[in-house]
Amino acid sequence: MKRILKIGLDSAAPFPLHSDYNSSLFEGFEVDMIAAVAELLDLELHYEVSLWATILEKLYKGELDMICSAVTMTSSRQMILEFSKPYLQFQLCAIVQRGAVLTDLADFKNKRIGIRIATEAEKYVMSQFPSNPTMHAETNNELYKKLVAGRIDVLIDDSPIAGGFLHKHKALEIGMFMPGTESQYAIAMKKGDVTLKDKINEALELLTQNGTYDMIFKKWFSNIRLV
Repeated sequence: MKRILKIGLDSAAPFPLHSDYNSSLFEGFEVDMIAAVAELLDLELHYEVSLWATILEKLYKGELDMICSAVTMTSSRQMILEFSKPYLQFQLCAIVQRGAVLTDLADFKNKRIGIRIATEAEKYVMSQFPSNPTMHAETNNELYKKLVAGRIDVLIDDSPIAGGFLHKHKALEIGMFMPGTESQYAIAMKKGDVTLKDKINEALELLTQNGTYDMIFKKWFSNIRLV
């Protein structure tokens, strides 16, 4: 009998990592990757969908087995969670309306910045631009719509997620990549669940060796700049 794995999923779908679980087509880079992992380990996947801050809390409490939903691996999170080996390199970037000029951090003076709640982007903005007017939102979709409408001047987002939204919003573009924000996504698990972590890492290593990872990566990121 297959082991059931409870996976937390962000309801504000960070496509192309994954689409809306409740839509007619649930797909994305992480969907394909974790499905390949599950096949290798003979696991049955059960998804639980909620807001980002909620699934983080549920994982910490042990109500989920893992989160595979654009989780940035940070030193502070590693103190309270287990992480697999990283599976994607990326960077924070500033999204603006086409034609807006951003060349360095000085160009952000007085700009209205949009950021998503409980993300590393939010921490970055509050640290780097403490005097700027900021708009915090529960979903990326809300922020991109506000940028298109001119209600904010710039939004800071993970480059993979930005790439997905830029395919939908042709009036927007990457103004610049934020210096010193090179980051990695990894699968997050409950602290102390080393056995599961080791199995996941073995599977990810095998997917890299047999070419499956490269095939999945090219499928979803061939037209998206990550760094």
